[in-house]
Amino acid sequence: MAPRLARQDRRRIDRDRRRISVRYGENAVEFLGYTADLGNNGLFLQGNKLFPPGAVLNLELDLPEGHRRVQGVVRWVKEVPAAFRRSMRGGMGIELPHER
Repeated sequence: MAPRLARQDRRRIDRDRRRISVRYGENAVEFLGYTADLGNNGLFLQGNKLFPPGAVLNLELDLPEGHRRVQGVVRWVKEVPAAFRRSMRGGMGIELPHER
């Protein structure tokens, strides 16, 4: 039997650091952002428009294998003051639905 990995170790293995274009919004997908970190269960979305935790967003991801539409829930927000935006990244942690 293979040893079980701790949750943080599994999360680290399953992350993709590619920059993928994402259009997003609560109703219409009117804002443009980029992934900085993408996994099976969620993503970190960098964009100028941030939504509060609990907001349900419609997302359109431009993946190399094709265009994909999903809904996600904002779980946390990292706001960065304007003076630091060149050196620090702000954005939202978004939970994606589990594939069945």
